[in-house]
Amino acid sequence: MKAKKILLFASALFGLLGLAACDDDVSQIGSSVTNGEVSIQVDSLTTAVETECIAYNNLDGRNVTKLLGRISVPEYGNLSCSFVSQMMAATRMPVPDSIQVEDIDSMRLVLSVPRGALTGDSLAPQQLRVYRLTDQLPSDIKATYSPEGHYDPVPLGSRSYTLSNIAKGDSALKKDAYIKIPVHMPLKMARDLFTQYRTDNSIFAWPATFNQYFPGIYVQQNFGNGCIANISNAEMYTYWHYTRRVSEMQADSTYQMVTRVYRDSMCLMSSQPEVLSSNVIDYQVSQKIRDMVAAGKSIITTPGGYMLSIKFPVLSLLEEFHRNGKALAIVSSLRFEIPALPISNDYGLGAAPNLLMIKKSEYESFFAENKAPDNKTSFVASYDSDNGRYRFAAMRSWFVNLLEAEQAGETIDEDDYEFILVPVNTVTESVTDYSGNVTTYVTRCQPYLAAPTMTELHTDRSIICFTYSTQQLR
Repeated sequence: MKAKKILLFASALFGLLGLAACDDDVSQIGSSVTNGEVSIQVDSLTTAVETECIAYNNLDGRNVTKLLGRISVPEYGNLSCSFVSQMMAATRMPVPDSIQVEDIDSMRLVLSVPRGALTGDSLAPQQLRVYRLTDQLPSDIKATYSPEGHYDPVPLGSRSYTLSNIAKGDSALKKDAYIKIPVHMPLKMARDLFTQYRTDNSIFAWPATFNQYFPGIYVQQNFGNGCIANISNAEMYTYWHYTRRVSEMQADSTYQMVTRVYRDSMCLMSSQPEVLSSNVIDYQVSQKIRDMVAAGKSIITTPGGYMLSIKFPVLSLLEEFHRNGKALAIVSSLRFEIPALPISNDYGLGAAPNLLMIKKSEYESFFAENKAPDNKTSFVASYDSDNGRYRFAAMRSWFVNLLEAEQAGETIDEDDYEFILVPVNTVTESVTDYSGNVTTYVTRCQPYLAAPTMTELHTDRSIICFTYSTQQLR
């Protein structure tokens, strides 16, 4: 352990600051209390932190992002992703009364992938299949959920695709924000849904009643390897046609009434955050990563694979604080930095963009209850790719709470300083105060599922920066 200490001393007597000329006008009341020496202690410690890699695949698969595809990377392993989702129905169907069930001609499930939201080769040929669920999804669904036996084995539709707009030409390549994957659904399904709206639309009023009628869909990758898509939307569109008599100019410049066929459509149901959906993930960790873990390396992977348990050396900090502490000690800040680098590979897999540091005893409830980091028992750090590290910069409140508990006679045990490090995806909100200062808050935190990542944390070179001030009374 290496330590650097910077001691700054300031006298509490304002008379020493060149104010002797005004000595008669300065009151001495209270000077006996404020006289003393203020010391600011800054301990920057490079230390090894005790860690343990924990295998986990039973992560919460509920996420706005839905993964679909397969990828095999020698250094990373094999990853296969599909998803299940309930559908949110439109509460009303604004279709003209003149449209009859015979006018319904098709239905499509449209999967939308934001441009660039993929891992692997966008030109790799893929094929997917869509099945209708026959059972309700469990409310505590995990990424290891098996749809087998819970869906109709006869597919609603299938589609071959690639995740590239190149074939559409330069304009589409530059302007299209999404890659659309349309999948034809059975005509009978479209007409049954239309008839149900017309005869009894009460089942569409609430998600719970509609899910009893239509439990949801299972989208499976059944062909292809080398690419994983991040699907942001799954929408069911119903299409119909109708005829209209219109006046059109003829070749002889006269107008004549002719019959024309028109088409229209609307989205009758879609996968929304209000209903339950989950990724189904099968990740087989590579032998290389297993060997690194066996050799004592600190490895974190996504989605699933390995997370990290650490024991923060807070007892050493408390000892240091008491050793140097004097009267009126105030803790100013506590920062924890971990050097980290992505594991080298030829497929562009990087490091996890954000890490959550959460007390081990609160890990399960944190995600189950959709909590956000509070900087008391849970903290978030973004990956600094320029300096190759994660920086947890707001741990002061946690330390102060432990210090107060210790002073109250409570025992500091392992449960107080054992944490889990796990990759997460965060949603933030920025607030500007009256002075123009911007404060950013994390409003949502979920397990990171956006892309496969593998990160090696060099916890043997962790940096703890601890700042506090003390005043010795005279």
